[in-house]
Amino acid sequence: MGTLIAAILGQVMPVVLVCRREERAAQLFRWGANVSGLIEASARPIVVRTTDEIPNAGGASLVVVATKTTAIPGVSEDLVRVMPKLTDAREGPLVVSFQNGIDPGRELMSRLRHKRVLRMVLALGATLTDDGRSARVSLNQPPHAIGSVDPELQPGAEQIALWLTEGGLETAYAGDIELEVWRKAILNASVNPVAALVNCTVGEVLDSPSTDIVHKLLGEGIAVAKAEGIGLPDTYAERAVEMLNHARPHVPSMVEDIRGGRESEIGQLNRQIIERGRALGVPTPTHETVDALIETFDWKVYHDRR
Repeated sequence: MGTLIAAILGQVMPVVLVCRREERAAQLFRWGANVSGLIEASARPIVVRTTDEIPNAGGASLVVVATKTTAIPGVSEDLVRVMPKLTDAREGPLVVSFQNGIDPGRELMSRLRHKRVLRMVLALGATLTDDGRSARVSLNQPPHAIGSVDPELQPGAEQIALWLTEGGLETAYAGDIELEVWRKAILNASVNPVAALVNCTVGEVLDSPSTDIVHKLLGEGIAVAKAEGIGLPDTYAERAVEMLNHARPHVPSMVEDIRGGRESEIGQLNRQIIERGRALGVPTPTHETVDALIETFDWKVYHDRR
């Protein structure tokens, strides 16, 4: 996602890309940031290895956090140290949360002690090619959404949507970004952990006996959202299944996490639906089951690293 955004925005403005992995940084120095597949884009961002280097690279009026949700605590700790140095604007830079799940935008607000945080919601999937030359997009269902719980940030969100669209990622301002957040969170929580547990693409899950689990997860997620006061349309379940069918070749990021022995994002997806369900008195037994199974992978990752 970081490569994709650097390539998209790099076509309309200067971009500084923080890349902490030495191997990946070397690939970006060699080839630049490239996107292929359903979106084509290419740019040459300034690549730095740490957040502390951003002010010396020209600063930033816009900060896009494109890491996994599990990296938010560490990234926030680094960012909060340099935020006052990034721009001359009294209110500070706009920050965009680019993560899956329900709460990463609010988590960034809290950890950064900064209210100027926008949220992006994408129906998009991309993976790096084996040689690292480009981020290959295999799923793209625009327009993607950007917005904020603070209506005063609407002009900034609309401007960023224009920049992203100009660069090739069709994006629109969403007045009710929470609705978009929940739409995607329920969808991801319904298919991602199932695909991860059976090591399958979305299409293989839909064609297998595990599709029944997807539908149970979908139903429980919708029930929690409605109890939370989220205005999901009555046709949401049917539309969700249509979207999953459009994403048949896609390999969800949670599958890649499990394959790679990395901590998953189950805490930002199913577990947050479970916690809200408990608070609202809505049962979520299927979410609890898949959460426990995926958490077992995360438990193993933790113990293997000790």
